[in-house]
Amino acid sequence: MNLTDATILIVDDEPILLAIFAKWLAAIGCEKVITASNGEAALAILQRESIDVLLTDIRMPVMDGITLVRRLAESGNALPSIVFVSGFGDIDTREMYALGVEAFIPKPFDRNELFSVLQKAIAERSTLWHTKLSNAPRQSLLIEANCWDETASVNTIGLGRGGFSVCSTESISPGKIAFRLLLTDPASVIVGQGYVRWNSRVDCKAGIEFAFVDRNSRESLTAAIDSASPHSFIPGS
Repeated sequence: MNLTDATILIVDDEPILLAIFAKWLAAIGCEKVITASNGEAALAILQRESIDVLLTDIRMPVMDGITLVRRLAESGNALPSIVFVSGFGDIDTREMYALGVEAFIPKPFDRNELFSVLQKAIAERSTLWHTKLSNAPRQSLLIEANCWDETASVNTIGLGRGGFSVCSTESISPGKIAFRLLLTDPASVIVGQGYVRWNSRVDCKAGIEFAFVDRNSRESLTAAIDSASPHSFIPGS
């Protein structure tokens, strides 16, 4: 899907920002843009409209963006692509990725960054993960597991729409990473590069977003995602 064909819901309690974002999108041909001033109003719109991508602020009166995302996850309905916008960093990213959030844009940002993030959020998976990172990652990860699963136990890898979680005794730091995942059921090898979006010393787990997947691995990976239809972008467990 192209961004100009998408129905976009923008949620922010600052009217001037709503106007700016809507104007930016209108300038590139986005005709289906809906706005809301808080999470409660957005939730009502989501219950009656088909939304492709939700762009929401985090801190708002009445209902904030975090509560909005939790309510959407609790509904059990199909989720739109979700992008957070905020100048605040006090967010449990592990939980938010697990609930389906796909990207975080810190304020301030420019229109080109916004367009890039939104287009990626609604793109077909077959069009993603084709380009290697410009600078090779300094850390690498080799994981042997029985299969994909919703929870990343010692013998499985948690699979989301845009990444995976692993349980590893290796030290995994935030930043770029090269990975090689060896699965036995079904037998497959997933080779690629990504970004460590969260890590925890408490349970020795990490969440990694796909950035590049080797051509020979891409088909089996997308097939696994299509089969599992996960709600999470990166599983949190």
